[in-house]
Amino acid sequence: MIPSRPVFETWRPDSLGPAVDVAKSSSETVDQAGREVVWEISGLNNNENWDGLAYRAAGDMAGRVRGQTSTFGNLGMNVEVGVHKFGATLAAEHRAISDLVRIIESGDLYVTDDWTVLVREKVMSPAMAKLLVLAATGFQDQLNPHLMSLGHADYDLGNFIRSETMSVTPGLPELWCDRNAPKDATTDPYSDETRGEDPTRGRENQQKKLAEHMIGTVVDKGTTSEDGKTVTTLRMLDGSRQVYTDAHRGGVGDTFDLYNEKGKLVSTKVNNPDGSIVTTLTRDGKSPIVVRETKDGKAVADVDGVQVQVPGTKDVAQALAGGGMAALEPHVAKGFPYLTAPQAEKLVIGTKAAGPALTILGTAISVADAKNGYDKCVATTAGSVSLAGDLAMMVAAPEGAGALKTFGITAGSSLAFGMAGSFIGRAVCK
Repeated sequence: MIPSRPVFETWRPDSLGPAVDVAKSSSETVDQAGREVVWEISGLNNNENWDGLAYRAAGDMAGRVRGQTSTFGNLGMNVEVGVHKFGATLAAEHRAISDLVRIIESGDLYVTDDWTVLVREKVMSPAMAKLLVLAATGFQDQLNPHLMSLGHADYDLGNFIRSETMSVTPGLPELWCDRNAPKDATTDPYSDETRGEDPTRGRENQQKKLAEHMIGTVVDKGTTSEDGKTVTTLRMLDGSRQVYTDAHRGGVGDTFDLYNEKGKLVSTKVNNPDGSIVTTLTRDGKSPIVVRETKDGKAVADVDGVQVQVPGTKDVAQALAGGGMAALEPHVAKGFPYLTAPQAEKLVIGTKAAGPALTILGTAISVADAKNGYDKCVATTAGSVSLAGDLAMMVAAPEGAGALKTFGITAGSSLAFGMAGSFIGRAVCK
Protein backbone atom coordinates (compact mmCIF):
# COMPACT_ATOMS: atom_id res chain seq x y z
CA MET A 1 0.00 0.00 0.00
CA ILE A 2 0.94 3.66 -0.26
CA PRO A 3 0.74 4.93 3.32
CA SER A 4 -0.15 8.47 4.32
CA ARG A 5 2.90 10.59 4.99
CA PRO A 6 2.49 10.47 8.82
CA VAL A 7 2.32 6.65 8.68
CA PHE A 8 5.24 6.53 6.24
CA GLU A 9 7.39 8.45 8.72
CA THR A 10 6.85 5.72 11.35
CA TRP A 11 8.14 3.01 9.01
CA ARG A 12 11.64 1.61 9.62
CA PRO A 13 12.18 -0.74 6.67
CA ASP A 14 15.94 -0.77 7.22
CA SER A 15 15.23 -2.70 10.43
CA LEU A 16 13.47 -5.50 8.53
CA GLY A 17 16.69 -7.37 7.74
CA PRO A 18 18.04 -7.58 11.30
CA ALA A 19 14.56 -8.30 12.65
CA VAL A 20 13.91 -11.18 10.26
CA ASP A 21 17.37 -12.60 11.03
CA VAL A 22 16.39 -12.72 14.70
CA ALA A 23 13.06 -14.30 13.76
CA LYS A 24 14.81 -16.90 11.62
CA SER A 25 17.21 -17.72 14.47
CA SER A 26 14.27 -18.12 16.84
CA SER A 27 12.43 -20.37 14.39
CA GLU A 28 15.55 -22.50 14.01
CA THR A 29 15.73 -22.81 17.80
CA VAL A 30 12.13 -23.96 17.91
CA ASP A 31 12.76 -26.38 15.05
CA GLN A 32 15.78 -27.82 16.84
CA ALA A 33 13.76 -28.19 20.04
CA GLY A 34 11.23 -30.25 18.09
CA ARG A 35 14.01 -32.49 16.81
CA GLU A 36 15.31 -32.98 20.35
CA VAL A 37 11.86 -33.93 21.65
CA VAL A 38 11.61 -36.67 19.05
CA TRP A 39 15.17 -37.79 19.81
CA GLU A 40 14.58 -37.94 23.57
CA ILE A 41 11.31 -39.85 23.25
CA SER A 42 12.91 -42.31 20.84
CA GLY A 43 15.82 -42.80 23.25
CA LEU A 44 13.51 -44.05 25.95
CA ASN A 45 12.89 -47.19 23.92
CA ASN A 46 16.56 -48.21 23.80
CA ASN A 47 16.94 -51.89 24.72
CA GLU A 48 13.13 -51.95 25.12
CA ASN A 49 13.40 -50.09 28.43
CA TRP A 50 9.99 -48.56 27.77
CA ASP A 51 7.25 -49.85 25.52
CA GLY A 52 3.50 -50.10 25.37
CA LEU A 53 0.54 -47.77 24.94
CA ALA A 54 2.08 -44.89 26.91
CA TYR A 55 5.26 -44.98 24.85
CA ARG A 56 3.36 -45.02 21.59
CA ALA A 57 1.18 -42.11 22.76
CA ALA A 58 4.31 -40.14 23.67
CA GLY A 59 5.76 -40.96 20.26
CA ASP A 60 2.62 -39.71 18.50
CA MET A 61 2.77 -36.53 20.53
CA ALA A 62 6.41 -36.05 19.70
CA GLY A 63 5.64 -36.54 16.01
CA ARG A 64 2.96 -33.86 16.10
CA VAL A 65 5.31 -31.51 17.92
CA ARG A 66 7.98 -32.18 15.35
CA GLY A 67 5.55 -31.42 12.53
CA GLN A 68 4.62 -28.07 14.06
CA THR A 69 8.18 -27.05 14.86
CA SER A 70 9.33 -28.06 11.39
CA THR A 71 6.61 -25.93 9.82
CA PHE A 72 7.58 -23.03 12.04
CA GLY A 73 11.22 -23.46 11.13
CA ASN A 74 10.43 -23.52 7.41
CA LEU A 75 8.24 -20.42 7.87
CA GLY A 76 11.11 -18.50 9.41
CA MET A 77 13.49 -19.51 6.65
CA ASN A 78 11.02 -18.66 3.86
CA VAL A 79 10.06 -15.33 5.37
CA GLU A 80 13.72 -14.43 5.53
CA VAL A 81 14.00 -15.04 1.79
CA GLY A 82 10.93 -12.85 1.11
CA VAL A 83 12.04 -10.02 3.35
CA HIS A 84 15.48 -9.85 1.79
CA LYS A 85 13.91 -9.96 -1.68
CA PHE A 86 11.09 -7.42 -1.30
CA GLY A 87 12.30 -5.61 1.81
CA ALA A 88 15.37 -4.30 0.02
CA THR A 89 13.19 -2.50 -2.53
CA LEU A 90 10.92 -1.23 0.24
CA ALA A 91 13.87 0.19 2.18
CA ALA A 92 15.47 1.71 -0.93
CA GLU A 93 12.26 3.47 -1.96
CA HIS A 94 11.69 4.68 1.60
CA ARG A 95 15.13 6.28 1.59
CA ALA A 96 14.61 7.76 -1.88
CA ILE A 97 11.25 9.30 -0.90
CA SER A 98 12.62 10.68 2.38
CA ASP A 99 15.58 12.27 0.60
CA LEU A 100 13.42 13.75 -2.16
CA VAL A 101 10.91 15.20 0.31
CA ARG A 102 13.76 16.85 2.21
CA ILE A 103 14.92 18.49 -1.02
CA ILE A 104 11.39 19.58 -1.95
CA GLU A 105 10.74 21.11 1.45
CA SER A 106 14.06 22.93 1.63
CA GLY A 107 12.49 25.84 -0.26
CA ASP A 108 9.06 27.23 -1.06
CA LEU A 109 7.36 23.88 -1.68
CA TYR A 110 5.96 21.25 0.67
CA VAL A 111 4.40 17.78 0.50
CA THR A 112 0.95 17.07 1.94
CA ASP A 113 -0.13 14.01 3.91
CA ASP A 114 -1.50 12.51 0.69
CA TRP A 115 1.74 13.21 -1.20
CA THR A 116 0.69 16.22 -3.29
CA VAL A 117 3.45 18.78 -3.86
CA LEU A 118 2.17 22.31 -3.19
CA VAL A 119 3.51 25.86 -2.95
CA ARG A 120 3.93 27.40 0.49
CA GLU A 121 1.34 30.01 1.38
CA LYS A 122 2.91 33.45 1.21
CA VAL A 123 2.72 36.63 -0.85
CA MET A 124 4.75 36.42 -4.06
CA SER A 125 4.74 37.82 -7.57
CA PRO A 126 2.60 36.09 -10.22
CA ALA A 127 5.79 35.26 -12.13
CA MET A 128 7.30 33.55 -9.09
CA ALA A 129 4.03 31.71 -8.48
CA LYS A 130 4.14 30.30 -12.02
CA LEU A 131 7.75 29.21 -11.61
CA LEU A 132 6.92 27.44 -8.36
CA VAL A 133 3.95 25.70 -10.01
CA LEU A 134 6.35 24.37 -12.64
CA ALA A 135 8.77 23.28 -9.91
CA ALA A 136 5.99 21.57 -7.96
CA THR A 137 4.85 19.76 -11.11
CA GLY A 138 8.40 18.59 -11.83
CA PHE A 139 8.97 17.33 -8.31
CA GLN A 140 5.58 15.57 -8.35
CA ASP A 141 6.64 13.71 -11.48
CA GLN A 142 9.80 12.60 -9.65
CA LEU A 143 8.00 11.61 -6.47
CA ASN A 144 5.18 9.55 -7.98
CA PRO A 145 7.26 6.66 -9.39
CA HIS A 146 8.93 6.17 -6.01
CA LEU A 147 5.55 6.11 -4.28
CA MET A 148 4.31 3.54 -6.78
CA SER A 149 7.37 1.33 -6.25
CA LEU A 150 6.99 1.66 -2.48
CA GLY A 151 3.34 0.61 -2.69
CA HIS A 152 4.14 -2.36 -4.91
CA ALA A 153 7.03 -3.52 -2.71
CA ASP A 154 4.93 -3.25 0.44
CA TYR A 155 2.10 -5.24 -1.14
CA ASP A 156 4.44 -7.88 -2.56
CA LEU A 157 6.15 -8.35 0.80
CA GLY A 158 2.84 -8.49 2.66
CA ASN A 159 1.39 -10.91 0.13
CA PHE A 160 4.45 -13.19 0.39
CA ILE A 161 4.33 -13.25 4.20
CA ARG A 162 0.57 -13.81 4.14
CA SER A 163 0.96 -16.77 1.79
CA GLU A 164 3.59 -18.32 4.03
CA THR A 165 1.56 -17.66 7.18
CA MET A 166 -1.48 -19.41 5.70
CA SER A 167 0.45 -22.68 5.99
CA VAL A 168 0.25 -22.46 9.79
CA THR A 169 -3.01 -20.50 10.06
CA PRO A 170 -5.76 -22.31 8.18
CA GLY A 171 -8.69 -20.08 7.19
CA LEU A 172 -6.63 -16.91 6.87
CA PRO A 173 -7.87 -15.06 3.76
CA GLU A 174 -5.69 -14.09 0.84
CA LEU A 175 -4.31 -10.58 1.20
CA TRP A 176 -6.10 -9.22 -1.87
CA CYS A 177 -9.53 -10.15 -0.50
CA ASP A 178 -8.90 -9.34 3.17
CA ARG A 179 -11.15 -6.43 4.08
CA ASN A 180 -9.02 -5.73 7.14
CA ALA A 181 -5.79 -5.40 5.16
CA PRO A 182 -4.33 -1.85 5.01
CA LYS A 183 -5.45 0.16 2.00
CA ASP A 184 -3.70 2.84 -0.04
CA ALA A 185 -3.95 6.22 1.64
CA THR A 186 -4.05 7.69 -1.88
CA THR A 187 -4.13 6.20 -5.37
CA ASP A 188 -3.19 9.47 -7.08
CA PRO A 189 0.45 8.57 -7.84
CA TYR A 190 -0.43 5.43 -9.78
CA SER A 191 0.07 5.83 -13.51
CA ASP A 192 -0.72 2.26 -14.48
CA GLU A 193 -3.72 0.01 -14.01
CA THR A 194 -2.33 -2.43 -11.48
CA ARG A 195 -4.57 -0.97 -8.79
CA GLY A 196 -7.66 -0.85 -11.00
CA GLU A 197 -7.42 2.91 -11.42
CA ASP A 198 -7.87 5.08 -14.48
CA PRO A 199 -4.25 5.54 -15.58
CA THR A 200 -4.69 9.30 -16.02
CA ARG A 201 -7.08 10.21 -13.23
CA GLY A 202 -4.68 10.21 -10.34
CA ARG A 203 -2.18 12.57 -11.92
CA GLU A 204 -4.98 14.92 -12.93
CA ASN A 205 -6.23 14.89 -9.35
CA GLN A 206 -2.84 16.06 -8.14
CA GLN A 207 -2.73 18.78 -10.77
CA LYS A 208 -6.21 19.98 -9.83
CA LYS A 209 -5.24 20.07 -6.16
CA LEU A 210 -2.23 22.20 -7.02
CA ALA A 211 -4.26 24.54 -9.23
CA GLU A 212 -7.05 24.89 -6.68
CA HIS A 213 -4.44 25.57 -4.01
CA MET A 214 -2.95 28.38 -6.11
CA ILE A 215 -6.22 30.01 -7.11
CA GLY A 216 -7.94 29.52 -3.78
CA THR A 217 -5.44 30.16 -0.98
CA VAL A 218 -5.71 33.56 0.67
CA VAL A 219 -2.24 35.03 1.27
CA ASP A 220 -3.17 38.63 1.95
CA LYS A 221 -6.26 40.55 2.93
CA GLY A 222 -7.27 44.18 3.07
CA THR A 223 -10.47 45.84 4.26
CA THR A 224 -11.42 49.44 3.57
CA SER A 225 -14.54 51.62 3.84
CA GLU A 226 -15.73 53.61 0.85
CA ASP A 227 -18.96 55.66 0.69
CA GLY A 228 -20.54 53.70 3.52
CA LYS A 229 -19.55 50.37 1.96
CA THR A 230 -17.01 47.84 3.23
CA VAL A 231 -14.60 46.52 0.60
CA THR A 232 -12.66 43.33 1.34
CA THR A 233 -9.86 42.36 -1.04
CA LEU A 234 -8.45 38.85 -0.91
CA ARG A 235 -5.15 38.23 -2.68
CA MET A 236 -4.65 34.63 -3.72
CA LEU A 237 -1.43 32.66 -3.92
CA ASP A 238 -1.34 32.89 -7.73
CA GLY A 239 -1.71 36.69 -7.64
CA SER A 240 -5.40 36.81 -8.59
CA ARG A 241 -7.78 38.87 -6.43
CA GLN A 242 -11.30 38.47 -5.15
CA VAL A 243 -12.96 41.77 -4.16
CA TYR A 244 -16.13 41.75 -2.07
CA THR A 245 -18.17 44.92 -1.49
CA ASP A 246 -20.69 44.96 1.35
CA ALA A 247 -23.37 47.63 0.78
CA HIS A 248 -24.79 46.95 4.27
CA ARG A 249 -28.29 46.47 2.90
CA GLY A 250 -28.82 42.83 3.81
CA GLY A 251 -26.98 41.59 0.75
CA VAL A 252 -28.75 43.87 -1.73
CA GLY A 253 -26.24 45.77 -3.86
CA ASP A 254 -23.31 43.61 -2.72
CA THR A 255 -20.79 42.92 -5.46
CA PHE A 256 -18.08 40.36 -6.15
CA ASP A 257 -15.28 41.29 -8.57
CA LEU A 258 -12.72 38.79 -9.80
CA TYR A 259 -9.35 39.91 -11.18
CA ASN A 260 -6.75 37.66 -12.77
CA GLU A 261 -3.10 37.64 -11.74
CA LYS A 262 -2.33 40.48 -14.18
CA GLY A 263 -4.87 42.75 -12.50
CA LYS A 264 -7.42 42.49 -15.30
CA LEU A 265 -11.10 42.43 -14.34
CA VAL A 266 -12.52 39.03 -15.29
CA SER A 267 -16.05 39.31 -13.94
CA THR A 268 -18.44 41.27 -11.76
CA LYS A 269 -21.42 39.87 -9.87
CA VAL A 270 -24.16 42.09 -8.43
CA ASN A 271 -27.01 41.12 -6.06
CA ASN A 272 -30.32 42.82 -6.94
CA PRO A 273 -33.22 43.78 -4.63
CA ASP A 274 -35.52 41.10 -6.17
CA GLY A 275 -33.10 38.29 -5.22
CA SER A 276 -31.69 37.93 -8.71
CA ILE A 277 -28.02 38.23 -9.55
CA VAL A 278 -26.31 39.60 -12.63
CA THR A 279 -22.85 38.34 -13.58
CA THR A 280 -20.88 40.20 -16.22
CA LEU A 281 -18.02 38.36 -17.93
CA THR A 282 -15.48 40.58 -19.70
CA ARG A 283 -13.98 39.74 -23.09
CA ASP A 284 -11.03 41.25 -24.93
CA GLY A 285 -12.20 43.36 -27.86
CA LYS A 286 -15.81 42.25 -27.52
CA SER A 287 -18.88 43.27 -25.60
CA PRO A 288 -19.22 41.60 -22.20
CA ILE A 289 -21.44 38.59 -21.64
CA VAL A 290 -24.22 39.18 -19.14
CA VAL A 291 -25.72 36.28 -17.19
CA ARG A 292 -28.99 37.02 -15.39
CA GLU A 293 -30.10 34.50 -12.79
CA THR A 294 -33.48 34.68 -11.07
CA LYS A 295 -34.06 33.97 -7.42
CA ASP A 296 -35.23 30.43 -8.24
CA GLY A 297 -31.93 29.59 -10.00
CA LYS A 298 -32.93 29.96 -13.66
CA ALA A 299 -30.13 31.57 -15.62
CA VAL A 300 -30.00 33.11 -19.09
CA ALA A 301 -26.88 34.47 -20.77
CA ASP A 302 -26.84 37.28 -23.32
CA VAL A 303 -24.01 36.61 -25.77
CA ASP A 304 -23.70 39.14 -28.61
CA GLY A 305 -27.46 39.65 -28.62
CA VAL A 306 -28.26 35.91 -28.48
CA GLN A 307 -29.90 34.61 -25.32
CA VAL A 308 -29.12 31.05 -24.18
CA GLN A 309 -30.15 29.13 -21.10
CA VAL A 310 -27.27 28.09 -18.83
CA PRO A 311 -26.93 26.30 -15.48
CA GLY A 312 -27.52 28.38 -12.38
CA THR A 313 -24.59 29.13 -10.12
CA LYS A 314 -25.76 26.59 -7.54
CA ASP A 315 -25.73 23.90 -10.23
CA VAL A 316 -22.19 24.91 -11.15
CA ALA A 317 -21.07 24.85 -7.50
CA GLN A 318 -22.63 21.44 -6.92
CA ALA A 319 -20.98 20.14 -10.08
CA LEU A 320 -17.64 21.40 -8.82
CA ALA A 321 -18.12 19.73 -5.44
CA GLY A 322 -19.25 16.54 -7.18
CA GLY A 323 -16.04 16.62 -9.20
CA GLY A 324 -13.93 17.02 -6.07
CA MET A 325 -13.20 20.70 -6.70
CA ALA A 326 -13.43 22.99 -3.65
CA ALA A 327 -15.39 20.18 -2.02
CA LEU A 328 -13.86 20.92 1.39
CA GLU A 329 -15.06 24.50 1.36
CA PRO A 330 -18.30 24.38 3.38
CA HIS A 331 -20.20 26.90 1.28
CA VAL A 332 -19.45 24.98 -1.93
CA ALA A 333 -20.20 21.57 -0.45
CA LYS A 334 -23.62 22.91 0.59
CA GLY A 335 -24.31 24.24 -2.89
CA PHE A 336 -23.54 27.90 -2.23
CA PRO A 337 -21.37 29.12 -5.10
CA TYR A 338 -20.14 32.35 -3.55
CA LEU A 339 -19.09 33.78 -0.24
CA THR A 340 -21.14 36.65 1.09
CA ALA A 341 -19.31 39.91 1.69
CA PRO A 342 -19.52 39.49 5.50
CA GLN A 343 -18.11 35.94 5.17
CA ALA A 344 -15.22 37.17 3.07
CA GLU A 345 -14.50 39.89 5.62
CA LYS A 346 -14.06 37.23 8.34
CA LEU A 347 -11.65 35.05 6.37
CA VAL A 348 -8.12 34.73 7.69
CA ILE A 349 -4.87 34.35 5.77
CA GLY A 350 -4.33 30.71 4.78
CA THR A 351 -8.05 30.06 4.29
CA LYS A 352 -9.18 28.17 1.19
CA ALA A 353 -11.65 30.05 -1.02
CA ALA A 354 -11.35 28.65 -4.54
CA GLY A 355 -15.09 28.14 -4.98
CA PRO A 356 -16.04 31.67 -6.12
CA ALA A 357 -13.37 31.85 -8.84
CA LEU A 358 -14.11 28.33 -10.01
CA THR A 359 -17.82 29.10 -10.16
CA ILE A 360 -17.15 32.12 -12.38
CA LEU A 361 -14.98 30.01 -14.66
CA GLY A 362 -17.56 27.23 -14.70
CA THR A 363 -20.25 29.72 -15.65
CA ALA A 364 -18.05 31.09 -18.44
CA ILE A 365 -17.44 27.62 -19.85
CA SER A 366 -21.09 26.63 -19.66
CA VAL A 367 -22.11 29.82 -21.49
CA ALA A 368 -19.60 29.14 -24.26
CA ASP A 369 -20.88 25.65 -24.79
CA ALA A 370 -24.53 26.64 -24.52
CA LYS A 371 -23.90 29.23 -27.22
CA ASN A 372 -23.09 26.39 -29.62
CA GLY A 373 -26.57 25.01 -29.18
CA TYR A 374 -28.16 23.80 -25.95
CA ASP A 375 -29.95 21.01 -27.79
CA LYS A 376 -26.60 19.55 -28.87
CA CYS A 377 -24.95 19.62 -25.49
CA VAL A 378 -25.15 15.89 -24.86
CA ALA A 379 -23.10 15.26 -27.96
CA THR A 380 -20.72 18.22 -27.72
CA THR A 381 -20.47 19.66 -24.23
CA ALA A 382 -18.87 16.77 -22.35
CA GLY A 383 -16.00 16.74 -24.81
CA SER A 384 -15.57 20.47 -25.22
CA VAL A 385 -15.92 21.25 -21.54
CA SER A 386 -13.42 18.58 -20.69
CA LEU A 387 -11.08 20.06 -23.28
CA ALA A 388 -11.58 23.58 -21.97
CA GLY A 389 -11.53 22.78 -18.30
CA ASP A 390 -9.28 19.80 -17.90
CA LEU A 391 -6.13 20.91 -16.12
CA ALA A 392 -3.86 18.39 -17.79
CA MET A 393 -4.96 19.65 -21.21
CA MET A 394 -4.35 23.24 -20.14
CA VAL A 395 -0.79 22.39 -19.16
CA ALA A 396 0.03 20.04 -22.03
CA ALA A 397 -1.79 21.72 -24.91
CA PRO A 398 -2.31 25.48 -24.38
CA GLU A 399 -3.81 25.86 -27.84
CA GLY A 400 -6.64 23.54 -26.81
CA ALA A 401 -8.15 26.08 -24.44
CA GLY A 402 -11.36 26.11 -26.44
CA ALA A 403 -14.16 28.02 -24.78
CA LEU A 404 -11.85 29.84 -22.40
CA LYS A 405 -10.44 31.99 -25.20
CA THR A 406 -13.90 33.43 -25.72
CA PHE A 407 -13.48 35.23 -22.40
CA GLY A 408 -9.88 36.31 -22.78
CA ILE A 409 -8.83 33.72 -20.21
CA THR A 410 -5.72 32.16 -21.69
CA ALA A 411 -4.47 28.66 -21.02
CA GLY A 412 -1.56 30.14 -19.09
CA SER A 413 -3.86 32.01 -16.73
CA SER A 414 -4.25 30.57 -13.27
CA LEU A 415 -7.99 31.12 -13.63
CA ALA A 416 -8.08 28.40 -16.28
CA PHE A 417 -6.87 25.73 -13.90
CA GLY A 418 -8.71 23.11 -11.95
CA MET A 419 -12.13 22.84 -13.58
CA ALA A 420 -14.20 19.70 -13.15
CA GLY A 421 -14.76 19.32 -16.90
CA SER A 422 -17.34 16.65 -17.48
CA PHE A 423 -19.17 17.46 -14.25
CA ILE A 424 -19.87 20.95 -15.56
CA GLY A 425 -20.85 19.37 -18.86
CA ARG A 426 -23.47 17.26 -17.16
CA ALA A 427 -24.83 20.33 -15.39
CA VAL A 428 -25.25 22.06 -18.76
CA CYS A 429 -27.24 19.10 -20.06
CA LYS A 430 -29.80 19.15 -17.25
